[in-house]
Amino acid sequence: MPDESEFPDIPGAAELFAWFGFWPNFHDGEVLSVHLDRAGPSHVRVHTSERTNDVDSRGYYVAQKHVVVTFTLEGITDTNLDGFNHQNVLSDLTLTKDPSGYKLELGPCFGLNGTITARTVRIELEPGRQSNS
Repeated sequence: MPDESEFPDIPGAAELFAWFGFWPNFHDGEVLSVHLDRAGPSHVRVHTSERTNDVDSRGYYVAQKHVVVTFTLEGITDTNLDGFNHQNVLSDLTLTKDPSGYKLELGPCFGLNGTITARTVRIELEPGRQSNS
C-alpha cells in the first residue's frame, strides 16, 4: 500500500491520503462511471469508504468516511477494460508509476475490471455517499 509520499506529483493524492489517514485499497469500492476521451481528459469515478470493525444490526460491517474519488487521466496510452455493467464492485484499485506515466488497475470482484495507462493523473474527492450523476 503506498504511503503519503509515493505520489508527490499527482494533484489530489495528498488529500486522498489525508481523508483516510492512509492510502485506501478500494476493496468493495464501486466504479460509478468511466468516461474515455481520445482528445481530452478521461475520468473514472469510484465510491469507496473505510470499513470499521463495528457490525450493524443486520450483521454487516459499518463503513465510514464515504467519498467519491475521481481519477482524471490525460494522455491515455493503453486500456484493457472488461465487464462494465449495472454494478461494478472492485476487489482493489492500484495506482502505480509506469514508464509511460501511471497505470490505474481495477481489480475484479463483480463487473468492471482492467487497466488504464496514461501520461498524467489527478485525483479529486467528493465527500459523501455515492451518486450516479
